[in-house]
Amino acid sequence: MTLTDAVEALITATRADGRSKATIAGYRESLGHLVAFLGDRPVESIALADLRAYAAALLDRTERFADHPARKPLAGGLSVFSIASRLRSVKRLFNWLTQEEILAENPAKRLKLPKLPQKEPKALSSAAFAQLLAATAGDSVIQRRDRALLLVLADTGCRVGGLAHLRVQDVDLDAQTALVTEKGEKIRPVYFMPLTVEALRRWLEVRPPVDVDWLFPNLGPVRTYPQLTEEAVGEVLRRLRKVAGVVEPVTPHRFRHAFAREYLRNGGDLATLSRLLGHSSVEVTARYYAVFTPSELQDFHAKFSPVAGLQKRGNHGRTN
Repeated sequence: MTLTDAVEALITATRADGRSKATIAGYRESLGHLVAFLGDRPVESIALADLRAYAAALLDRTERFADHPARKPLAGGLSVFSIASRLRSVKRLFNWLTQEEILAENPAKRLKLPKLPQKEPKALSSAAFAQLLAATAGDSVIQRRDRALLLVLADTGCRVGGLAHLRVQDVDLDAQTALVTEKGEKIRPVYFMPLTVEALRRWLEVRPPVDVDWLFPNLGPVRTYPQLTEEAVGEVLRRLRKVAGVVEPVTPHRFRHAFAREYLRNGGDLATLSRLLGHSSVEVTARYYAVFTPSELQDFHAKFSPVAGLQKRGNHGRTN
């Protein structure tokens, strides 16, 4: 099997597993760079040394977009995050080839990923969320819709695709839950607090009797799409940001980060959070969402340290 055939086989398997179009496109784009570097050779001939040479070449790059057909090259090498992403795709390809018994041994098993720097937290602040919510105070159809939309994002930590594709029948307000479809065809439950339930009830009371069952239909005069698309959700947030006078960036994914951070700050555990976010593993949750500043970590320590517990109980371990 040639390297190109292997990439196509992985993409077919990924599609069959119900993964999203974005994931499939990412594999195709990322692994295309590997094929360009190594050539379309038999996968059996690829050794760890070849993959390390590819990793070294990525690290040595002095231009960005040099191999992009539609972008002008720019000075400066690839970011460490771009390099790690490309190498994770390489490891995924050879892990899959080994699992499928196309290869007897995995040459990428000992291929190391670059160490990623600690990212700054991306979460929307509580103050900004309060400002946005205040901007929806009112009784108009748009204000009720926007309030419900904000609270669903903040209360569930769902992805923007899950929000955009919610249907009325997916929501059970009596049970305070809904079923969202994300990343392809993956369906998972999300849960509501009473404040969100109230906002959804008020929205459904005035939701126009459109001929589609989307929870958030397109209310604009030009209806290219029947539902509020992912891009349109972003436009709603940008409008509310301007009205509310919020300074920090406001995107759907910052609500997801805020949900994760507040859950952990309030004492929630990482394993349960991973399930609530719909992640495939706890490692993904820890890498991208359990990100805190040093002062926040100190606050965690002060709250949960065993010594803090002794101080609260007035038991300092002294003996008479």
